[in-house]
Amino acid sequence: MNYHNPIRFFYFHLLLLQLEEYDLSRFIKAIISTKSIPPSRDFRKPLKFTSKIKLITALSSLLLLLIAFLASRIFPNKQAKIVTLVLFYALGLYFSYIFLIIISILILPIDTFIKGLLIFLAKNKIKKLNNLKIIGVAGSYGKTGMKDLITTVLEEKYQVVKTPESVNTPVGIARTILNKIDEKTDILVVEIGEYYPGDIKNICSIAPPQIGVITGINEAHLERLKSIDNSIKTIFEIAQNMKNDGLLLLNGRDKHIKNNYKKFILNQEVYFYLSKGKIEFNEDAPGFIYQKLFFPVLGQYNLDKIDGIIYLAKKLRLTDSEIESGLKKIKTPAHRLQPILNREKNILVIDDSYNGNPDGVEEAIKTLSLFKKRRKIFVTPGLVEIGIKSGEVHRRIGERLNDVVDLVILVRNTVTPYIETGLIKAGFDKINILWFNSMMEAQNNLAKIIKSGDVVLFQNDWPDNYV
Repeated sequence: MNYHNPIRFFYFHLLLLQLEEYDLSRFIKAIISTKSIPPSRDFRKPLKFTSKIKLITALSSLLLLLIAFLASRIFPNKQAKIVTLVLFYALGLYFSYIFLIIISILILPIDTFIKGLLIFLAKNKIKKLNNLKIIGVAGSYGKTGMKDLITTVLEEKYQVVKTPESVNTPVGIARTILNKIDEKTDILVVEIGEYYPGDIKNICSIAPPQIGVITGINEAHLERLKSIDNSIKTIFEIAQNMKNDGLLLLNGRDKHIKNNYKKFILNQEVYFYLSKGKIEFNEDAPGFIYQKLFFPVLGQYNLDKIDGIIYLAKKLRLTDSEIESGLKKIKTPAHRLQPILNREKNILVIDDSYNGNPDGVEEAIKTLSLFKKRRKIFVTPGLVEIGIKSGEVHRRIGERLNDVVDLVILVRNTVTPYIETGLIKAGFDKINILWFNSMMEAQNNLAKIIKSGDVVLFQNDWPDNYV
């Protein structure tokens, strides 16, 4: 593959713009941090060709073509005109981020109007659906998994619609309401994202929840929210903007929730979800036996969620048989402590590449500690958006890994040296720390490293705007 192809540069700049959710200040920072040069590997995620990205692509291409055309008119000779046109256009693709910024600014009024219209229409539609029950899921981590688990169980009795994948922005939620909700829908499960104070309040104004869920609070998105106090206040916006007499499900293991919830709740019923009773781990399957059922999931936090879902299901009048039937359908969410067992080679891979927060790492390390018969390998590029706490968080990760794993594979970047520092400080043998320049390089070399009986956990995977 030609990694210096000008079209690849254009594609990369479009991808950065989309990954930064069209926030120009963050897009410019991403351009600076990557030097606007695409990585010399395949992209982590493909560009999603939405209507907006198609419009920006078309207008940017036209603007670039116009500039190249004007430059070609300097020359009287036809052949020189064509050569100049092609050269200017190709050169412009290398600097296409400039044109993307210009076009993004020019279409901002139209974009703002369309977003406002979608949200207005979605609000009006919700107001007319008096029988629709809305469940809002907020938190620094675990939102998508909780949303999927709730949907799986409640579908045993009700017509349930959930926001797709990791869609959790006002416009994404509005589109879901407009395209998927109708009079037959009983329940809407909404994943609510938060990057700045007021984000959750804004989403609750579109789809006001009767039931709120807070999955946990930690340093995720601290780069934007600036402090853990801001994170707490922002996430608890769901409690202050849901129905006063509704139900609020809270993670019973999260210290930030337990220490602060009384400041924010109104008249809601509050239930702290927490796994109760006997729990057995099956290393060979792998998974947990809980509530007399086998769950092919890793991470004990999933059992906490199941406790909350059982409580919620009973409040929504599901029968015991309906609840059990729904629980039996629960599967591990993709890329979130997802076990992939190669029985022929007896190698277990745990894909945790979508878990990019400190609590997720802690749970991943706990999960590895449950395996007593396998050599344990941990592969990570570290975490992003941790802000000023980055050094502290990553050193702590290193210290925790020392207690559990046999081999650590690190991807070179700005944060992984802190993990190495934590490992060595805790007494880990430096010979068991391997370094690679990219996750792709680490994966390509794994065949030389792993052997029968190993368990390999891939924790997080930096997106292309953080390379």
